Formats: sequence, structure tokens, C-alpha cells
Amino acid sequence: MIATGIGSLPGADMRGSLAAMADTFDQLIPLPELPARGVGAQMIGRTTAVLVDLPVDHGPGGWRLADSTDHTARSARSLLRSDLDDLEEVLADEEARVKISFAGPLTLATGLHLRAGESILADESALVDVATSLAEGMGQLMVELRRRMPKVTWTLQIDEPSAPAVLSGAVATQSGLYRYPAMAGSTAAHLWQTIVAGRGEAEVGMHCCGAPIPWALAQKAGFSTVWCDVTSLLNLHWVGEWMESGGRLGMGVVDTMQVNEVPSVDHLIDRVLWLVRYLKIDPALLRSSLLAPACGLAGWSRHDAAEVCRTVRRAGDLVDEQLERASR
Repeated sequence: MIATGIGSLPGADMRGSLAAMADTFDQLIPLPELPARGVGAQMIGRTTAVLVDLPVDHGPGGWRLADSTDHTARSARSLLRSDLDDLEEVLADEEARVKISFAGPLTLATGLHLRAGESILADESALVDVATSLAEGMGQLMVELRRRMPKVTWTLQIDEPSAPAVLSGAVATQSGLYRYPAMAGSTAAHLWQTIVAGRGEAEVGMHCCGAPIPWALAQKAGFSTVWCDVTSLLNLHWVGEWMESGGRLGMGVVDTMQVNEVPSVDHLIDRVLWLVRYLKIDPALLRSSLLAPACGLAGWSRHDAAEVCRTVRRAGDLVDEQLERASR
């Protein structure tokens, strides 16, 4: 079973972090996110760096649409470019599978604001414009990356931790006194379809560490993989149906909220076997799945973050044999 990383890491050393990820997760290398470098390197900042024809700036209220980009926005673009240069150098023209992540349109909508200060959730036209710009930007990036690293197979991870809140109407307005209306499922599916359509040849999956997972909408949007926290029972509704319909499961087997608590390899394998029993599915269905931490590790110590990644990798090397035994 393929193991990989899922989100952020501690520290600010991109080259060192990238080399560690390439060494640990050589079957699917995650381009690290290092939010300690500043807002331009955090999830929303990195995503604004690929927007096309939508200038943004960063002020006291956070990221917002603007008439022109400011220094922080230019810094976000520069950081992403530097990260991709480092990736190209580390790979050294070798064959590899690489996963790169950006915030999806629902999560971006909670972290990007209109000029007046409200979230772009307040303006459906702006929401569509941002999703279209994001899809175009990621598509252009994939073309560039295939040109620069033609031996690499790419996977796009669309991070949607805010999707459950957006879909349930739980996102607060700027004043904090009200909530934005719940987004219609059809609107969310359309926004995600826009992203999936712009991916080029890359495989694209959705990562959601919130609950509940919008499984049916993810399927309608065309995501091939859903990454979720399988340590939470709230996220397991419809998992069996998702997999039986051909979807892949990215199993977040490490509860990353338990900071610096590194589980054993046996514990992670037991979690996968428990999932088979709980879902009452053919163990063979899980053999095409992937293993990862449930979410980012930026709040962990560098030592424990590295150790948990190695533990996930070792579990991935061993779990297929256990699944084969369970299927007999």
C-alpha cells in the first residue's frame, strides 16, 4: 500500500524537508507545506500564488481581492516558485510520483475576502471567478511542471477542511454576529467540477479533515480519491459505497491532533484491519488505498513529525500482507 504525507510540516527548511519526504515516501512524494515561513507559505497564501488575473493583497483582515498585488502576495508567488525549483533539483530528472496541494474553492472562500472585507462566500459571482481562476492557474502550473519534469507523474490534492462548515452554514460573517447561508450542494459540486476539469493529466483528490465528508458531492465532482481521517467515526459514513463505486480512499490513520504522540506500526495496521471489519467490505478493496497522517504536522516537533512519517511508511509496507490474510 502506498504511503505518503498529507499536509504541513514543522520548520522552514524546504530543501531539507523535501529531501526527507522524497526519502520517506518515495512512491508518492508530497511537496511539503512549511507555514512557519509566513502567511505566503500557509495554505491560503500558497493557493493565491496560482490565481490567474485576480490580484490579491494581505492586510489586517487577511487575504483579499485587490486592484494590484502587494509585497506579501508577491512573496507567496516567489516562495512557490522557489519550492518548485527545489523539487526539480531534488528529483534530478528521475522518474517519480509527486503530490502537490492547494486549498479548494470552498476553503479558499473562507480565507479570501472581498475588498469591503466580507468573505467571497457573500458574492456568488466572485466565488465563481475565484474558482475559475484557481482552475486555470493549476492547469497552467501542471503544463509547466510536465515541461520541467517530464518523468514525473502528478497528483493534485485539493484541501477542503472548511467544506463541512461551508455546506452546513457554520461560517461566521466578518462581524461574527451572523453566519453565511449554507452553500447548496449543487453549487459546491459545480465549483469542484471546475477544478477537476482544469487539472490536465494529473490525478486529483480531495482532502477533508473536517466532518462529515461530502462523499456524494465528491463523487459527483469527479474526484478520484478522498483523503480523510479514518480515526473518526463521523467520517466513515458512505465510505464503503465510495470504494465499491471505484473511488480510492486516502486513509488518515494517525490522529494528528494528538501532538507528538507517535503511534506504533502495529497500531496503524490494526486501524486498517478494524476499518475492514467496521465497513464489512472485501479487504481487497483497501489494497488500492493510500496511508497518511490525518492532517498536517506543523504543530509537531521536527523529530516526532519525521518519526510519524517513517511509521506510516513502515505500516504501508506491511499492511498489504495483512489484508491478503484477512481476505482468505
